[in-house]
Amino acid sequence: MSNATSFSLLTRFLHWLIAAHMIGLIALGWWMIDLSFYSSWYYTAPYLHKAFGVLVLVLGLLLLVERAVRGRPAPLSNHTKLEKLASRIAHLLLLAAVLIIPVTGYIFTTSKGEGVSFFDLFTIPALFDVSDGLRDAAIDVHYYASYGLIVVIMLHAAGALKHHFIDKDRTLRRMTF
Repeated sequence: MSNATSFSLLTRFLHWLIAAHMIGLIALGWWMIDLSFYSSWYYTAPYLHKAFGVLVLVLGLLLLVERAVRGRPAPLSNHTKLEKLASRIAHLLLLAAVLIIPVTGYIFTTSKGEGVSFFDLFTIPALFDVSDGLRDAAIDVHYYASYGLIVVIMLHAAGALKHHFIDKDRTLRRMTF
């Protein structure tokens, strides 16, 4: 359970699992958009991107439930007001991205009425009709939110490393195993 000094084991596990998946999905998405129709990965890469995107959404929702139930440890006493504000904004942006990017991916993926396969275990059906305008907006949000996420991840990691190596406080250790 979260306490005054660290995050719960489940929160730490979800944090690192989601981080690894999001970074992997950004790399996969970046790579797959240039695939030729004749590439052996032309169908496999988008299939994996969609299935892992669904997984990230589920993990993100689980993290939100975990945070609602257990809360978060208080910021360290040596953190300035600016650091606390920056941390809060970064975490909100990261959580928003974990929800918005998969949802917009789902919207444009299902815009032609086809569902999204989750590793061939089941298919998430298209739940509503998607207009061309909504599909195009979802594509734009998915694309720009992914690039924005890269910036937020870098700032988040830089902040954690600054606290660990310069401030020499427990900020990073509270989220590691």
